[in-house]
Amino acid sequence: MPELPEVEAMRGLLERHCVGCKVLRVISLEAGGGPLDGKFDSKVIGEGVGPQQLEAALLRRPVLAARRRGKHLWLELGGQGPQLLFHCGMTGALAIDGVERFSFQSFRVDEAWPPRFTKLQLELGGRGQEPTRLAFADPRRFGKVLLRQNAAEEPPVSLLGPDPLASPFPLEAFAEQLRRSAAPVKALLLDQEKAVCGVGNWVADEVLREARVHPAAPARTLSDGQLAALHRGVLSVLKRAVAVDADAARFPKNWLFHCRWGQGPSGAGVCLPDGSEVAFEDVGGRTTAYVPALQRPGERPAGAGEAASKPRPAGRAARKRPAAAGSPEQAEAMKRPAAAAARFRVPLRGAPAAAVDLA
Repeated sequence: MPELPEVEAMRGLLERHCVGCKVLRVISLEAGGGPLDGKFDSKVIGEGVGPQQLEAALLRRPVLAARRRGKHLWLELGGQGPQLLFHCGMTGALAIDGVERFSFQSFRVDEAWPPRFTKLQLELGGRGQEPTRLAFADPRRFGKVLLRQNAAEEPPVSLLGPDPLASPFPLEAFAEQLRRSAAPVKALLLDQEKAVCGVGNWVADEVLREARVHPAAPARTLSDGQLAALHRGVLSVLKRAVAVDADAARFPKNWLFHCRWGQGPSGAGVCLPDGSEVAFEDVGGRTTAYVPALQRPGERPAGAGEAASKPRPAGRAARKRPAAAGSPEQAEAMKRPAAAAARFRVPLRGAPAAAVDLA
């Protein structure tokens, strides 16, 4: 699936070749020789919009800007009418006739024009040269082409979490989202509506490796230091991938990206260039690559922060906090009768260790 770096590369393609042009022609019947050739794909071009509606909404309107949030991107069009929103799903991609195609790890947009499985074509002009031809192709049909009056303020874009590169991404807000959940930290990174958007399977694995955090660690067990390392990792991995237009051949050689594909949960004998062994597990339903010798479980002390996360009932007096282990108050209690010691929830001498409860 195209993730934030790949979608940002597509946004750049639209900005370079389409912004400043006007929509001259709209072709919404599938082309390129796929099984639905000559038909309108209402699964991809969704929400009941038909060929005539799509043409009426887009024709003769200028392209003012190409925008992105997370894995969604859209064309902001001038005049009256909606904006054109794309989501690539698993195998969707944009292509410009005469421009080198995007090549992703799991699929490549073919060089023919129009590419196979093309769902929508736009012909654009107005720059004083040959018209620009744009296509959206999607072999597996999990992508979407939608019309939105204000894409940024309407679902699905309005439901997304913060975009690390296109919107404010403060550490504290990110950390607070993770502290609230017992789900595996990787699952939280993949949830597009929570702590962050735009992170997919391969980006999440690179972030977790860089932060040295085990992907299956419950999010709320991470220490403040681990949360800060994750936040830095999100920004670092995304910025480096975007800086090379998501060209995998130019990714750092020590990234998991280069050895993760086709391994499955039983992958064995895979190592990074420095010799570190790479393991593969299923985490949150996704094949996950990680380095066991490097990535650690959560380091947050048991019970840390739990009291602060539970608001006290209104009008009820605050209960006295238990004395800290080793404090003078607790030492004095140990000299008192068992009932006094029990008040501090400290076991009598000789009691099994499991009886200790300082929660």
